Amino acid sequence: MKLGGFAGRILIVNLSTGETRYEPLDYGLAEKFLGGLGVSLKLYYDIVKPGVPPLSPENPVVLGTGPLVGTDLPATSRVYAITKLPQSKAVAWCGGGGMNFGCMLKNAGYDNVIIEGRSEKPVILKIFDDEVEILDAGDFWGKGVKDTCSRLWDTYGRPTGIITIGQAGENKVIFSMAYIEGAATMGRGGLGAVLGSKNLKAIIVKGSKGIQVADRKRYRSVRDRLLKTMREYPYLKEWQELGLMKSLPFFPMDLYKKVKKRRLACVSCPIGDKDVIEIKDGPLKGTVIRSTSMINLITPMVYGLKDYREAIKCVSILDDFGMDMFEFFGVLSFTKDLIEQGVIAPEQAQDKIKVDSLESVEIWAKKVCFRQGLGDLLAGGFNAILDTFGDMARPHAPYIIRGMLPYTGPRGPLPWELFGTMELGQSLDPRGPHVGASGSPTYFARRPLDQFPRHLRRMGAPEEAIERILPSLGSPEDEESLKVGRLLTYSHNWFSALGSLGICARAQINRFYNAETCSEAYSSVTGIETTKEELMMKAERVWNLLRIANVREGFARKDDTLPDKWFEAPPFKNYVTMKPITRQDAERMLEDYYDERGWDKRTGIPTKEKLAKLGLE
Repeated sequence: MKLGGFAGRILIVNLSTGETRYEPLDYGLAEKFLGGLGVSLKLYYDIVKPGVPPLSPENPVVLGTGPLVGTDLPATSRVYAITKLPQSKAVAWCGGGGMNFGCMLKNAGYDNVIIEGRSEKPVILKIFDDEVEILDAGDFWGKGVKDTCSRLWDTYGRPTGIITIGQAGENKVIFSMAYIEGAATMGRGGLGAVLGSKNLKAIIVKGSKGIQVADRKRYRSVRDRLLKTMREYPYLKEWQELGLMKSLPFFPMDLYKKVKKRRLACVSCPIGDKDVIEIKDGPLKGTVIRSTSMINLITPMVYGLKDYREAIKCVSILDDFGMDMFEFFGVLSFTKDLIEQGVIAPEQAQDKIKVDSLESVEIWAKKVCFRQGLGDLLAGGFNAILDTFGDMARPHAPYIIRGMLPYTGPRGPLPWELFGTMELGQSLDPRGPHVGASGSPTYFARRPLDQFPRHLRRMGAPEEAIERILPSLGSPEDEESLKVGRLLTYSHNWFSALGSLGICARAQINRFYNAETCSEAYSSVTGIETTKEELMMKAERVWNLLRIANVREGFARKDDTLPDKWFEAPPFKNYVTMKPITRQDAERMLEDYYDERGWDKRTGIPTKEKLAKLGLE
């Protein structure tokens, strides 16, 4: 049987032997785990040997796209990678806006790519329809992300989907990332280091096969309704013009419009949430950068850079090296504090650390990227610093989760004081903290509780769950009015559904989707008739499999970290009452999550009954 939406093949590449082959996609597997995120996770789970180190050749990387990717349904381009990440040492996902890559991979005839082993020399994986080659990458090794993409486009033309790493990934900097066409990031956690450990510089893909849908008439109806809803949205034009600046207005709009060269969109995205920025004046005039968001480009101003042009240049340097900006600044600030406290001798640093100076930041970016001097220690991240300096360093550390710096918090890079699903989710996601940690509907907003039922129904939460999440709706509000842990269960399930189908999870896009629309889109594209309840059950199965994969690696409740510093002044505040939350409050939220999931509240491990119900025995 040939299902619509799926290309029907899995490409398997062994970098150690140079062998490439493909196998047919198991449609029973696709039906059980939806596709994209879910199928990639199951493929990884089945082939990985438990306990392998993240940077060993035995740690595979599985790439995947969902069944809606390659169609013209709005914003269906997402690409996911599953591997064991070096920062958290957990089996985890990295996702990114697919730009051209996801669509091209599907059109080349592949739903997933499994990458095994390690090449003896730097290589590029080329996938052009049925032509799959492992090419020598000697001329590209040592090049930055921007130069690598430009040279590959010059050689192979556009549109060509590209995933690449910078020099930080080559040198296995633990917080290095992979980049999709120089604009979208394949997330935090160290995917760049994993690819660098395999000597895989880039993956390039072109496809011309096309994607079939099972029921064209029904499919067109779903698509047209979605597009109509988007066109009628009163703020569509503002979203198209301002992107994330619309929802996070941290920067003067007149300056943003001055430096905005154009918006950048993934295939099938009607909004375009990425930016091409050009500095128009001053010593940095002419600097052009592609970025996942203008918000990222001005974040260094949080750390003291006064000139927005220097902030943009700073991020362009880090992006080109392929380093996670938040981790880099967190580690650099921590090191600066340790020097000032006498834990690290100034002579060990050689160059003074000034996080508010572009010149100093550039010097230290090179030191870390190329592992020079003290930069070699910093390239190992927070855990390497704490392992080296131990109890002397711990009191000065920022709050850390799974070896990483949370984006948000009262003292985070993106200051936010309310404790919602994104904040609790940073502790419960095995990959560690990230900005998309299932925030809806508490994501950077304080909404009236009477708005929550609509959000929850959109996310596919059943009515009885809504009653547990909002136990006293309509009564005087108190600390128990919103059960954040129970809400997070359905935020995670919603994310799993979007990721497995291939729909963008960013708020300005997924707001137009709901569980019923997703199930109808999935049914019309694949031919697998699926109700919204069945869809959300499959999404729940995916998230439980992610938990099982990490239980097998030895993870449990002890690893669902709630940092002590979260509860020090200034602490997080209760989402409803604005009162400071305590560790006991947060632990109760954690137990609510386990209970709603059907996991053992003492261990955080899915029960046998829950696994049987989900078909995961």
